[in-house]
Amino acid sequence: MRRVAVLLSREPDALAQAAGSFAHWCTQAGVEPARPGSRQHSFDAGGRHVTWELHTEFVTLTWSADLIDPENWPSGIGLEALSGLGLIACMRIDLIDQDTISDTILSGFRLASLCHSAIDEGRAQVATDFVVDKDSFTRFELAAGNLPPLRRAIVVRRLLEIETYRTLALLALPLARSVTPELLASERDLAGAVTSIGEARSLDLAQASLDALHELSVRSNALIERTNYRFAASRAYGAILRHRLDHIREVPIRPASALTNYLGNRIDPALATVDAAEKRQLALSEKIERAIELLDTRIGLDIQSQNRGILGAIANTSSSQLRLQRTVEGLSTIAISYYFLGILSYVLTGLGEVAHFPKALAVALAAPFVVLLVYLAVRAIRKQHADH
Repeated sequence: MRRVAVLLSREPDALAQAAGSFAHWCTQAGVEPARPGSRQHSFDAGGRHVTWELHTEFVTLTWSADLIDPENWPSGIGLEALSGLGLIACMRIDLIDQDTISDTILSGFRLASLCHSAIDEGRAQVATDFVVDKDSFTRFELAAGNLPPLRRAIVVRRLLEIETYRTLALLALPLARSVTPELLASERDLAGAVTSIGEARSLDLAQASLDALHELSVRSNALIERTNYRFAASRAYGAILRHRLDHIREVPIRPASALTNYLGNRIDPALATVDAAEKRQLALSEKIERAIELLDTRIGLDIQSQNRGILGAIANTSSSQLRLQRTVEGLSTIAISYYFLGILSYVLTGLGEVAHFPKALAVALAAPFVVLLVYLAVRAIRKQHADH
């Protein structure tokens, strides 16, 4: 039994493209195509029984062949439909119709990474060293002489899934390592921006710090968007891998290691690295948002302080204008009264000659009334303008 797994692109129509490519190959090879919308299709081609399967983000092609079949990449079985996609896993399972795996077979594995276990309550044995051969295939040996056909098929599928999900779970590790320098740079920039907040002594400096924080927030969110899917997928694949390992119910055959222990010692640190990178990204994003909120508050308080100063200056100016206006109104009242009394004196001069009364006394008596009337008139005019 052999399987090849390839990773689909992140294009929205990647699944449809993969299905269309396989359907095209079926037409060209004279193989009955899969039903529309089907994710799995089995057929016979090239003397082998082949199963094509479409998963969420990868495609597998699995075929059964004779144990002595030398072709790891045979033509005419559908491998051509996978061209152009990223190869992520190649595995072969040699099914032995015996109760145990012989020492001769075990000697073909590398001792340093040898995994040899009794599985399925001791009714079968599995061995591998997770070392790829010259054709990039990882070899498993399965002695399943005591297993009925159905259980044997289930165990084979579990082993195929273990190797597939092992590689998929590790896809995020290179990404986590590659973003570490960016995280360090962003964390260093954030520390500098937070320091500048305390040193900002003017609104312009505070605004410059806020602009730097917004730019840093954009970078941080872009980094999260770039890694979020891959990190989440690795966690999911890691969980599936543990589930599959639990269900083969293995017991290690010493001195070799068990699959669960061997993979746990390698997968768990990798996933821990991925989790640490993801937590650092989220923590960085939260710190940036808190710094932006703090600086927004600082700028808001500075603006309020400036506004209070401006309003105080405006109030002082208005008060000065009011005092000046009242002074002008008083002077206007005196001036108008003076001119009015001057005109009145001319009138009284003529009347005094006719009526024979002293002009000076008449002007003196009229002066308070004239001033009062002028004051009331000026006040009425000012009130009328204020209402408008």
